[in-house]
Amino acid sequence: MGLIYLVRKKKFRTAEGIRELYFAIQRKLQKRGGKNEEDLAEILSANSSRSKGEVLSILTDLPDVIEEILKNGESVSIRGLGSFHASITSNGFEHPEDVLPHEVRVSKVYFIADRKFTQRVSRMKFFATHYPNISQRTCYDPKQSGKKRLGKRNRSSFLTMTNETDTA
Repeated sequence: MGLIYLVRKKKFRTAEGIRELYFAIQRKLQKRGGKNEEDLAEILSANSSRSKGEVLSILTDLPDVIEEILKNGESVSIRGLGSFHASITSNGFEHPEDVLPHEVRVSKVYFIADRKFTQRVSRMKFFATHYPNISQRTCYDPKQSGKKRLGKRNRSSFLTMTNETDTA
């Protein structure tokens, strides 16, 4: 399968007036969260010699282990998947000696996907879907599947995700 998307119309004010462009947006009708740890455990156990319970135990413990490693100031890298990092910040001070440990805090925990993982995921197929009577959403029209030519200003922000379409 691939990612099912809708096409949405957005309006922009330009010097020439109002301009309408169409963008692919992700369909939000999937089960919230997609697959969960039990689903992953079942898939992983089918592909290995581990039982579903063993895999589920590892997946359940993984967030706690990653948390502890990040709290110790290290990042966590999982080959073929990516790495988890914590970044820090503080309020601004006029003198460096005023930046004390109690003033420093974690600003975010973030994930950086492995480059090869990103490349593999980016080869997914996309499928259009039709939802009549949804306000401010325009469905993909297979008769108009050609790419629009855009001016320099909008070309970089316009993404065309019509690698393959399924209009059935």
